[in-house]
Amino acid sequence: MSDITSGNEKLNLAFVAALFNACPALEPPKEEEIAELMAELPDDDAGDSREERAFRMWINSLGMEGIHCNDLFEDVRDGLVLLSTMEHIKPGVVTWSKVNKNVKMVFKRNENCSYVIDLGKEAFHFSLVGVGGKDIVDGNKKLTLALIWQLMRTHMLAFLATVRANSPRASGGGMSDKDIAAWANGKVGTAAPAITDFHDKTLADGLFLIELLAAVEPRCIDRALVTAGKTDEEKKLNAKYVISSARKIGCSLFLLWEDIVEVKPKMILSFTAAVMSHDMQHTALTTPRGTVREE
Repeated sequence: MSDITSGNEKLNLAFVAALFNACPALEPPKEEEIAELMAELPDDDAGDSREERAFRMWINSLGMEGIHCNDLFEDVRDGLVLLSTMEHIKPGVVTWSKVNKNVKMVFKRNENCSYVIDLGKEAFHFSLVGVGGKDIVDGNKKLTLALIWQLMRTHMLAFLATVRANSPRASGGGMSDKDIAAWANGKVGTAAPAITDFHDKTLADGLFLIELLAAVEPRCIDRALVTAGKTDEEKKLNAKYVISSARKIGCSLFLLWEDIVEVKPKMILSFTAAVMSHDMQHTALTTPRGTVREE
């Protein structure tokens, strides 16, 4: 009683909320009303949401202490997650004395995100034309995804370059999208038509990726489960089988079967890079230094 009469805001709110929960005095919605409301909900697997999921999973997979993304666009708005990711990819790149750790004020977030953009341009040489720190703070989805994709791509290519440099057949040099596509074509050989790049629409049926996995680890593919990939349903089945087979051999994946069927270049690049990483590490473990492994 004293809490109510004294005007304790939090307890009064909790009390009213409990009353509303017990006796809302509202008629239960009809089935057609529920269906209408559900239809208005965004598809979590559509468009940008799939990229958000993939990039969020990638950031969480890095195992950075104190960093975990539940909502990508919201969690990166203060710049701290992005700066930590940049530091993880390229240790020493962030001058932490320039970073605001207390980001309750909007202008502090702007400063952090402007620093993110500066590092992206100067230290990582990203293409960020027309992108400002305020875009990240404001939650601009398109520009935020563009920045994080470049971070993810840089991390993948740097990891592959490191693995290749430590392999018995190390030849030096960096890695590029073309290098990964050329590696995939070389692995597949004549088992499937070569792809031009990761935009190639022939990837939609999943057959090239199935042959890639078969070349890397033949035991992971059961030919009886592979379809011709002619119909939408067959493409879907192949794409799902590709993902499950790659995970079976230990590949870390961030894509969905829809990304294969719709030929999302970024996601298919990430898939191929994961398979390439698996193959290169397996080669490094099974081939003694100083020997040349015949393909």
